[in-house]
Amino acid sequence: MPLLRSTAFAGLTAVSTHHSPLNAVWLGQVTRPLPLPQLGHIYLIFPGETAVSCNNVTLNPGQYTWLTDVDEPMILTGTAVSQAPCLVLLLSPGFALDMADFLGIPPELNQLMHNVPLPQGDELSYLLAEMVKACTPPEDFPSADDLMVEVVGELLRMMRLRRQALAALAPRKQSTLDDLLPRLLQARQLVEARFLDELQVVDVATAVSLSEYHFARLFKAAFGESLYQFIKRLRLDEARFRLLESDLSVTELSLQVGYSSLSSFIHAFRRCFGVSPTQYRAQLQRVRSQITFVQKTNPKA
Repeated sequence: MPLLRSTAFAGLTAVSTHHSPLNAVWLGQVTRPLPLPQLGHIYLIFPGETAVSCNNVTLNPGQYTWLTDVDEPMILTGTAVSQAPCLVLLLSPGFALDMADFLGIPPELNQLMHNVPLPQGDELSYLLAEMVKACTPPEDFPSADDLMVEVVGELLRMMRLRRQALAALAPRKQSTLDDLLPRLLQARQLVEARFLDELQVVDVATAVSLSEYHFARLFKAAFGESLYQFIKRLRLDEARFRLLESDLSVTELSLQVGYSSLSSFIHAFRRCFGVSPTQYRAQLQRVRSQITFVQKTNPKA
């Protein structure tokens, strides 16, 4: 995957059709209007500490977006004189959309969130932040290549989610779907980024300009679980991760993932994973000890 050094996007040319076969990444300051080549790419725009805009849609620090409308000229501009580096990730349609086709995902689903500012904090924005680190001198090209694969995997997961939501809402009028589905997807992404905050249904509904009742009903219909159940699942997954990666006590960890009651946290964790948090950590520690023992006794294994 080439790291582009110039805003000329040298090397990005079509071969047989108007599509480019290359994946690429550009990291730099947007000091002048930057036209993006119309070669069929999916663009992920990840601004630094200074806002940028694309076709009159502003991305503030703490936001990101993706662009997929190849029929519309796209121009990236800075909004201040002094710019922090901005990441532009260019995904070849042949790389991402062929994989989507293999999974039975309609390619047009990737346009549902075109040029919508999304809050950073979800898995995709985490990968993009790591990509910035890998592409900052001294560059770590192997890590950047690995991250590219993970980014594509996350995009495919999001496209599959959109297909499932579309199928769940299929009985509604197409005009209703065109209006509501992007809002519901934006709401879900917002929750993925902010699930450790004290989010209420009304907060998320207001963010996507829907009434609380209408939003709650549509969210469950589209995704098969209520907003409360979705937040709870995300928090328990985060708790499981922190059990593996930290030495925090179970009490401290329960507070970090939004539980004010230790007994409620333990009960919810056991129902979700079949064991208590303490048992889960102990099981993992045993597995890690066994792996370490094997590696020490048989280094070539």
